[in-house]
Amino acid sequence: LDLLFSTHKKVPTVPPIDTSNSRNFVTVSSCNIIAFTSNFDLTTGAYGYHCYICDINTPWNIYKVTSNKYPISILAWDFLGKHLLVGDTFGSICIWMQKDNFLSEWTHVYTANFPGECIIKAVFFHNGRKISFNSDKKEASSYSDKFQKVKFFPSVRQFGGVPTEGFLVITASGLIGAVAIPPEQPTAPPPVAPVNPPAQPATTQPQAPPLPPPPPPAPLTPHILATVTESLGLTRNFYTTADVCYGKNGQFLIAASNNECQNQTLIVQCFRVVVTKSDEKLSITSHSLPSFFLNEGIGRDLPDLDLLKLKWTFQEDTDTLIVALNSSIGGFIEVWALVEKSTPIHKLFQANKSEVFKAFVWTPQSHFRYSSKILNICTSKLQLGSSGYISVVMADNSVFCLHRDTLNKAAAASLTVTHRMDENSKQVKLSSTPRDIDASWMGHLLVCLDNLGQLFVFKSNNLPEQLGMPSTIQHTVSLLEYCIVAGYDYLDILLAIRSSTIDNIVERLSENFNRQVNPIQQFYYVNFLTMKTNLYRLSPSGQSKSQDLACLLMLHSILIAFKSLLRPSDLTCHDKGPAEYLAMGLSESNTDVDKVLLNLEAKDFTVEPSTLQSLQQLIQWVSDLALNILARLPETRTSGGNMKNTGYEISHDVVALNSIRELLVMIRIWGLLKEQCLPIFARADNLDILSTLFRLLTRLAFNPNEPDDMLLDECCLLPSQVMIPQMPFVSMRVCVASPLLVNLNLPLYFEYNVEPECLKFSADNAPMENGGLSSDSVVDSVRHLQLGKMPPVLRKCCRCGAATAMNSVARTAAMKAWEQRWSSGCRCGGFWRLQSYV
Repeated sequence: LDLLFSTHKKVPTVPPIDTSNSRNFVTVSSCNIIAFTSNFDLTTGAYGYHCYICDINTPWNIYKVTSNKYPISILAWDFLGKHLLVGDTFGSICIWMQKDNFLSEWTHVYTANFPGECIIKAVFFHNGRKISFNSDKKEASSYSDKFQKVKFFPSVRQFGGVPTEGFLVITASGLIGAVAIPPEQPTAPPPVAPVNPPAQPATTQPQAPPLPPPPPPAPLTPHILATVTESLGLTRNFYTTADVCYGKNGQFLIAASNNECQNQTLIVQCFRVVVTKSDEKLSITSHSLPSFFLNEGIGRDLPDLDLLKLKWTFQEDTDTLIVALNSSIGGFIEVWALVEKSTPIHKLFQANKSEVFKAFVWTPQSHFRYSSKILNICTSKLQLGSSGYISVVMADNSVFCLHRDTLNKAAAASLTVTHRMDENSKQVKLSSTPRDIDASWMGHLLVCLDNLGQLFVFKSNNLPEQLGMPSTIQHTVSLLEYCIVAGYDYLDILLAIRSSTIDNIVERLSENFNRQVNPIQQFYYVNFLTMKTNLYRLSPSGQSKSQDLACLLMLHSILIAFKSLLRPSDLTCHDKGPAEYLAMGLSESNTDVDKVLLNLEAKDFTVEPSTLQSLQQLIQWVSDLALNILARLPETRTSGGNMKNTGYEISHDVVALNSIRELLVMIRIWGLLKEQCLPIFARADNLDILSTLFRLLTRLAFNPNEPDDMLLDECCLLPSQVMIPQMPFVSMRVCVASPLLVNLNLPLYFEYNVEPECLKFSADNAPMENGGLSSDSVVDSVRHLQLGKMPPVLRKCCRCGAATAMNSVARTAAMKAWEQRWSSGCRCGGFWRLQSYV
């Protein structure tokens, strides 16, 4: 384990309230978003019960979710990372979600109340979707063989087996609560239209005064959800710790205990809870399972036991329980497994001589001892293969990773605590104590939180090898492919990858993807392109490759959007559409775009002129990309006359070149319908740019690896015939997943709300030679419009730094659909945040 970075708050000059006994919580979503609690406002320093979130890629940018009235006792994410559950000691449950898809803005959408109950555990219902990593076929190239869908039932099923959204709650008094979330999303009530007076005759009607401005949107009030409760056992008991595991048949497996009992009576009780839905109402059924006393294991040798925490080994389908204990001589971790045990039957009760009585009992398997007390533990969230690990944080600031079965120490690190000091003010010495720890979903990062609300993130470089799994490029590729198929965020894997292996990983990833059948490739194509782009973005030498891949992703999206506008003129013909006929017409090496038009039906490409005008900026971007590819083509040739082989280049991609050719033909046809939609060039007189681009790209598409000398000569003359506009890329970004990370000394120290100077990376984005054009203004990454140097408000990506305008200016359905395509997130897979320059 290596401490990757720690994020601190500025030390206050006023003595703070003692938080040595406070409880703080941290949890990581499947999107690698950290939610954590703090007893101090991290901006003003005011005491309270606050909840914050941040992206692992920019941990210094924190956003407050809520300031609670009562102490927060539980935090939980749903499986998709969309809903955040916040529970407190007074029995209030609040569900928060992003407002308008902004990571920096959160809104309270649902609330449920269990008055007077202290919430000790809460989990969302399982959606029944589980994809397993088949370790026996890890060398297979087919995704369907390597990753298999497991038969796993949703926690609560509706008619037809459709999963129900909701959550399960366990309280300290032994109460179970179930709450269903309605399928429709809450929306603000529409504004009431003003009542106009009746119209007067035209001869006497005076000039109507201007209408008042529309009222501001009503605040979104949270929906109060109905709750259903039931006793966990036959009688209500007091519990201090509990954990929940999802059963494969839809049931919940619950382990609970009370550490206030005496040593001899310290029992861990287990239950199977089933939640059903009938007539839009939930019902809860609880059944007791075999339980066990802790003095049957390592506790029999300890006079004073303090049960700290119970944790299932995995959150899905497991029969192994982790018990964390403390005593006066140190901390202990014990693994208990539910095994089948045979008991001999007396001969008077035997039906036959070989008959035995079989029962499932809890049996201690292994244990771990340490001289310091345990503060918290966490386990792996996904069962990738047969191995997993347990993460432990100790009172002496040590962090251990233990093997799940044997509890052997696999990795260790120390949590170093430092504070940024201000020379001009007297500082107060603060005691920092770890409070909670959580692992990322892919298991490559550990996030630790202390009592001051400060974050410590560890990365595990060779942890898979120490746990018995091969720490090879193939294993990393398999995990990345699992993220492509299952849809999990892979930022934690990127932060643990060595930069020297990126090229080999991308090469192996591309080889395996190209071996998939065509339907699989088409389904995961966008996810695959996004992953390759983000991998190359980590390397200093891969910036041009990541820019080419980003252009390819945008080109693919524009092509799909433009083809969706085409409608066949003959609705009785169901064989092929206009897009298929266009691809067939470009299969021949015809370099004249006007001759290609003769083989196409003009009616199939007819689009409303207003729609074409709204797409002009996208048409301009396609033409600028074609100019850049051709103008840069001579630079890819070495002094020996051969083409450079430096990884991915869009000029060598036949699919990208043919996509541009298809778009140029469509642009040519649409220019005849609406001349104003054509791209604008600063060119020499009497030069048809579209025809020239199509002719050169056609010759390049049929021989991309070895273009002839005549083609290269024409490309060299192109900048003297037309101005080559520079493609807009993000020139400056500040994030942890940066090419600068490999050259920095770890750990990195950040401060909340302060952008670190050491991670400011400027990509080589110099303007093109031979008459190139460049601009230093902000360019909208979605609409491809100039926004000026410092727009008042922007949507900015947390991962790649791309920006887009806050307000939509779309007037046509086609442009609204294009903007909606990127409303939930950036093209790199990152979240939008609100950036204000006012």
